Amino acid sequence: MNLSKTRTLRQKILSAGTWIIGGYFANQIIRLMSNLIMTRLLIPEMFGVMALANVLYVGLHMISDVGLSQSVIQSKRGNEPIFLNTVWTVQIARGVLITLFGWSLALLIYILNKAGIWVGGSVYTDPLLPLIIATISINAIISGFESTKLATANRNLALSKVVLMDLLSQSVSLIVMITWAYFTRSIWALVYGSLIYSLMRSILSHYLLPGLKNEFFWCRQSFSEIFHFGKWVFLTSILGFFSLNGDRILLGGMVDAKTLGFYAIAFFMVSAILDIFSKIYGSVAFPALSEVVRERPQDLKNTYYKFRAPVDALSLFSAGFLFMAGHLLIQVFYDDRYLTAGSMLEILSISLLEIRYGLASQCYIALGKPKLLAPIITVRLIALYALMPLAYTYYGFNGALWVAGGSALFTIPLTVVYKIRYGLFDFKKELFGVPWLIAGVALGMLVSYAANKFIFN
Repeated sequence: MNLSKTRTLRQKILSAGTWIIGGYFANQIIRLMSNLIMTRLLIPEMFGVMALANVLYVGLHMISDVGLSQSVIQSKRGNEPIFLNTVWTVQIARGVLITLFGWSLALLIYILNKAGIWVGGSVYTDPLLPLIIATISINAIISGFESTKLATANRNLALSKVVLMDLLSQSVSLIVMITWAYFTRSIWALVYGSLIYSLMRSILSHYLLPGLKNEFFWCRQSFSEIFHFGKWVFLTSILGFFSLNGDRILLGGMVDAKTLGFYAIAFFMVSAILDIFSKIYGSVAFPALSEVVRERPQDLKNTYYKFRAPVDALSLFSAGFLFMAGHLLIQVFYDDRYLTAGSMLEILSISLLEIRYGLASQCYIALGKPKLLAPIITVRLIALYALMPLAYTYYGFNGALWVAGGSALFTIPLTVVYKIRYGLFDFKKELFGVPWLIAGVALGMLVSYAANKFIFN
């Protein structure tokens, strides 16, 4: 019986993983096309302003996150209509609140700007920033109406239509952005593109995916379970926002829009790699690990390291390669205005060394212990906010860059401690990825040398 379940889970993981990875590469091609085209239609300063606006909007999302999707995936009642409709009702209410807070934040930034609070020339002083924040905040209401069929599909590792839905939404958004930018050369192309993406995704979640048709419903018992699970997700999401996005929050007050625009391009390249692991962790690993915890908890460590092997190989190889040859990617894909982003990309690539430890966090949530994430995130938070201003003061922008890339590495010791405590640590398997890091560095050096000698010279 257990063997049958194992095979069934393995088949679901392989199918879901194939769709996620395939969808990821298709999505990244669309994102790269969008980025390359838009950087030729718009000026760097616009990307700096949009980067900060997006960070602040994402912050509103994360500091109000109560783990609704994770509750559906993790709970034994995750397939019950009463539970799902309660989740949907809470989700819509949350979306309305996020939009209202977004408008309030936009007004606050406007008032502070008029009062001369911000450092002159920083991104926060851009007159369009408040209006852009207010507009993209409408995304929260739109996204709030997304069907719980999305969470159910993730729970059951049935991701084919989810991936197709995302790609279709992304494609329509891209068409709108390019068309708008071509005729107006305006930052509003980026803003309206995000609204179209949210609208398409919300509509398609109801009509493309199979499952329960949502309706407004309130169940006190369901809400109590959601709240009990989500209170720790809420805390870690707040901490997570300030740690994962603190670089752009702080830099927004230190540098001008053009410099932050270059940083946004470099961050985009690194995030292309971060996103694939985020997708795999959230859409494949977490549902699979949750099923293992529910049915065969003794297999958790073995399942964890099966996921870790390919993660280690790709993340460490990418870190080594980009550290040595990241500037070449910028030279190849972008015009001369953006070459400054090359050295930024190389420094930011060191953050990829920490990715493989993020999978342990999914184990903690699957075990019903999301509270363990709070201390880990706090460590990164302290490192980032304590060291980045100091580094910028004494070593300038490059010093701040090293802190932005390396702050995640401070979390590794505590993650290892938790892994040992919960029986998830194997020293030999931890060393598996080291050769991949060396191979990435070696190839990066070789490619960089060859390109400089035979192409760019």
